[in-house]
Amino acid sequence: MDFTATGTAAEPLCPLCNTAAGRVCCDYGTTKIIRCHGCGLWRACPRLSPPELAAYYEQHYYSDELQQAGQYDTWRRRHADVWRTNARLVLREARRRGLGHGGAVTVLDVGCGHGFFLEECGALSLPTGGDARGTTSVPLVARGIDTSPQAVKYAAEELKLDVRAMPLDELPAAERYDVITLWGVLEHVPQPLRTMEQVRAHLNPGGMTWVMTPNTNALERFLKGAQYFNFLNRSHLTHFHRGTLRALLLRAGFTNVRRCIHWGGGSRRGPAALAQYAARWLCLGTELRFIAETESASVAPR
Repeated sequence: MDFTATGTAAEPLCPLCNTAAGRVCCDYGTTKIIRCHGCGLWRACPRLSPPELAAYYEQHYYSDELQQAGQYDTWRRRHADVWRTNARLVLREARRRGLGHGGAVTVLDVGCGHGFFLEECGALSLPTGGDARGTTSVPLVARGIDTSPQAVKYAAEELKLDVRAMPLDELPAAERYDVITLWGVLEHVPQPLRTMEQVRAHLNPGGMTWVMTPNTNALERFLKGAQYFNFLNRSHLTHFHRGTLRALLLRAGFTNVRRCIHWGGGSRRGPAALAQYAARWLCLGTELRFIAETESASVAPR
């Protein structure tokens, strides 16, 4: 069955190619998951209104009730390996590319949430953190922004992190960073192409961005169909696979766009960890990690 969006805020055109029509892949009654006829990008249509999204976030992500119930601490412990792996991957790639010009590498985490990634960046930059020698020669100076005042309050007061409550489009134009990360963020924003264009504008020449987002072509999606967690989450507005995420980053003006395939970053050990790595290699894992770069100052823009 086909569906044609009206082009309104509730029924937006495809954010990658502006096509209205798509095929309905999952129908939940109040909303549908459609695959664009023009480029193959999946999206929710119609989507929740801004007030409905705010209520959804408060119920499922950020609230005093969740914090007082100990949910934040549970998430912090449960996903510590993931955030530690992300920080190490960023540091390793920053070293390889010589970012920071021999000094600190500046990092902005967009949609930093509770601040768990920023916390791991700080741990890597301590004298006792970092590589196998027990020290890190290139510290990560990381700060974050998020639209949730409650999340920012927790990150600032409980974890003592450098965070601000603001959307990306309110970031001062003069602020530039070596690295900008978006961990589980791009699927939430209403205009992902515009978001990545803004990210590019805030990177130093030769800087890089890291994007992690659920994978629409995950094996779990093929097995579970309409019950796939990524589709059931009403705050997920756009659903990417390898091809559409790469196309979006290229259209936003990035170069050297590539997947990051890595070992670890979870609780799996032994054969389960090997299976996880194989799924990532085959692009059948539940998450995509992409790296993209900006042109260096010595290279003329295309």
